[in-house]
Amino acid sequence: MPTAGGIPGSHRSRRADNGNKAGCAAVIELRVEHLSHRYGTTLVFEDLSFAIEGGTVLGCIGRNGSGKSTLLRIVAGLLLPTHGTVEFACANGRSSDPFWRRQQCGITAPAIALYSELSVGEHIEFHCNCRRYYPPRSALDECLAESGLDRYYHHRISELSSGIVQRLKLLLAFIGNPPLVLLDEPSSNLDTDGIAVMERWIRRHASSAIIIIATNVASDLALCTHSVDLERRTFSHAPINVRARANQE
Repeated sequence: MPTAGGIPGSHRSRRADNGNKAGCAAVIELRVEHLSHRYGTTLVFEDLSFAIEGGTVLGCIGRNGSGKSTLLRIVAGLLLPTHGTVEFACANGRSSDPFWRRQQCGITAPAIALYSELSVGEHIEFHCNCRRYYPPRSALDECLAESGLDRYYHHRISELSSGIVQRLKLLLAFIGNPPLVLLDEPSSNLDTDGIAVMERWIRRHASSAIIIIATNVASDLALCTHSVDLERRTFSHAPINVRARANQE
């Protein structure tokens, strides 16, 4: 299980302030109320509402253009909605301020690019500094070995395959144990080993956070405890049954 330390898969790392508690001892809650968004005159989604707590893995499903990525960007505080509110609560406080929410979350998405001239190690160091998180080298080495990134530690992003870059982006989303983790198409470009690593990290981190996965991939959705269908504007306290949904269309 993940520890308060925040290296995915590590049992030994610690935050510098040692103030984070394992599990969901502190209230973690996300409330989305009457959320709507438009790009110009194009309505993406309308009047979306749901509330989830720590320990939830929410699967977000919908056709291309239904607003999955847009929803994650709004929840992350990277995009202001046309209408509605998003409120997040964790051990660090409770607020609907998007800038504050941005500081509480880890996120990965196809649209988020890494610096091509920086190495894997430099990206990790940069993210650790941003989160004020300083793991022991042994914990970092354990994580790098599990993810298969250890052999690429000194490689620049421009030298890596898309699958290895995706593994790094996932590590950066989870590092430091953020209480809110947003994963847009997380299995994209991953091979079988990469998918196994991703699934382990999601399962380990789920007990101490809210995780939202935007995807239409059945194996990704199988990891979810709750679901939201953007096309139908429905929220369920159950995973999405992709096959049953397809049969209804």
